[in-house]
Amino acid sequence: MTDPSVATPGSAPTSAETDSTATDSTATDGAVPARTGHRLQLPRDTDPQDVLAMVRNVRPQARLGPDGVIDCGDDTRLVPDHSPRGAGRWTLDTPCEREDPMPEGMTDSHGYGRAFPEGVPFGAERRALDLVWSLGRRLYGAVVTDDGHRLEPHPFHVRDLTVVSPHALAPESFAQLLAPLEPEAELDQVPEGVSRPGYSATIDLDDGGHIEVRVARSSRPVALAELSWRDDAVDYELVHVPADEVEDAIESPDAETAERWSQIYRRIGLIAGLLTETVGGYIVDPEGFLVDPDHLA
Repeated sequence: MTDPSVATPGSAPTSAETDSTATDSTATDGAVPARTGHRLQLPRDTDPQDVLAMVRNVRPQARLGPDGVIDCGDDTRLVPDHSPRGAGRWTLDTPCEREDPMPEGMTDSHGYGRAFPEGVPFGAERRALDLVWSLGRRLYGAVVTDDGHRLEPHPFHVRDLTVVSPHALAPESFAQLLAPLEPEAELDQVPEGVSRPGYSATIDLDDGGHIEVRVARSSRPVALAELSWRDDAVDYELVHVPADEVEDAIESPDAETAERWSQIYRRIGLIAGLLTETVGGYIVDPEGFLVDPDHLA
């Protein structure tokens, strides 16, 4: 079992070892779909084992095959670039599945509407593209599409975190724990009869938005599937609710917005760190990836 205090960003609490052979993904109907390739560009010093561990957070069936190829399932693969200048580069080999273009004027945080004006990916390709976009976000990288459009997710595009713990605090105990860190936090009205999960708190922000803390039965993240207590776990969900919901659809934030996102993420991270120190457990982001508490300081 991995100690959450020393867990790496993508390390799941499992003792499974890396497979030495690949498991090829095949279409169930025997048909050979059209395929395409997108490029994932990560920092040159990114450890391929970190990439594999993070993929397994959300796709536990992923297998490492010959030459470092990661079979992600869903008929998609991540193929490392072994050329002299290919460190940190991967090719996403995926079925090519497109639907109608995004409606004119609509924006999206991932930039898919801009990058795919002839038709937005869906199905297996969309799921695979979401995966590498998220890897780029977490590992400070970018995605270059098959047509050469660059998608560069901001590290704080996703600011929410969830602490998954075997221990549930009563509302009053939670308020006492939070008070030194967030003295302005207010417990929302606690439903009658609630003694543990099933309550929330609100932290107002200067910009008109707020942070919600929701305490409820766990959604049981895939990354924690091997924990014996997962089915009885509690989620402490920390959610940034911006003053303007349009903010969640920004692809490239300006400097002011980026700085505000950074400060909010650090604020949420401090609460998440305090909770893990107090009640134990693991931190997971909304896309299913484990987060190292040491990276939130």
